[in-house]
Amino acid sequence: MKRLQCTMVMMTVLLLSNVTFAQTKVFENQYGKVEVPVEPQCVVSLHDFSLTIQLLELGIKPCGSSARKKLWQDPYFRGAENRFDMSDVQYIGSHKAPDEEAIAALKPDLIIGTSGQAVLKEKLSHIAPVVILPTDELSIKEWAAQLADLVNKKARYQDQLKEYNWIVSEFKRIIPHPKKITVTTLEMYEDSIYLIARGGLGEVIKDFGLSRPAVYEEAKEGLEYSLERMSDFDADYIIDTYEPLYNSREATQPIRDSQQWQDLFAVQHNQFLYFNRSRYGESMGGLIGNAYLLNSHIAERAMQLDEIR
Repeated sequence: MKRLQCTMVMMTVLLLSNVTFAQTKVFENQYGKVEVPVEPQCVVSLHDFSLTIQLLELGIKPCGSSARKKLWQDPYFRGAENRFDMSDVQYIGSHKAPDEEAIAALKPDLIIGTSGQAVLKEKLSHIAPVVILPTDELSIKEWAAQLADLVNKKARYQDQLKEYNWIVSEFKRIIPHPKKITVTTLEMYEDSIYLIARGGLGEVIKDFGLSRPAVYEEAKEGLEYSLERMSDFDADYIIDTYEPLYNSREATQPIRDSQQWQDLFAVQHNQFLYFNRSRYGESMGGLIGNAYLLNSHIAERAMQLDEIR
């Protein structure tokens, strides 16, 4: 009799676990309603730099992800490669042209894409439910909250958000008037510069309440500017970002050796900063990393900045 009861209990547990596995919910955002699994078992990420990193930070390892790949080389999962074990994550093509067959072969139960990949939703929906997150329309904090809700990892997200909000409050405690401090963020190349404000770095600067040089009001993000205009973008702090895949530091050394560069206020006062673009990118971990960096470099130098102005 006891053996029969134990058998019945085990069968009930198995049945309940199967029901849990099969449970679904309706996820809704700006891109519509989608029925998705409550506990997805095989998630395909269509964007390594944004979605894959945030999934891994939440404790979800995608079964497949887009990546960067050169001919005859292994795929490189930007921003995740040096932080997480990616050996079990299958390459499904680039974020601009994901491989439909490679995705289907994984038999995913959830596919997640970014705003720029909305056109793929209908095309991939026959494989698995496709959710598009508003990465272009919302802040990282906001779309990351949607992702956490989608994959049932709200508690982990709240921990990340709490840490980030604490750093912001700590910065404002040390710097009561952050608007007095100007910051320029750029990408420097051999013969030109690009103004950037996107991603985690731009979001942290905004949340900290820091200011931009006046020229930002008329300048357009992502456009190329000649080196002759470098002085127009001078600020209390200048931040360049580099990509570890490329030798950008060596390629731009002649610019940093030029008199034009040496005459900049930020350079003269040792307030030129150089951040890893991929490590501190578009995820909650990227926000937290950028916030700690800026807090260390700017908040700790606040009194010195008042003296040298």
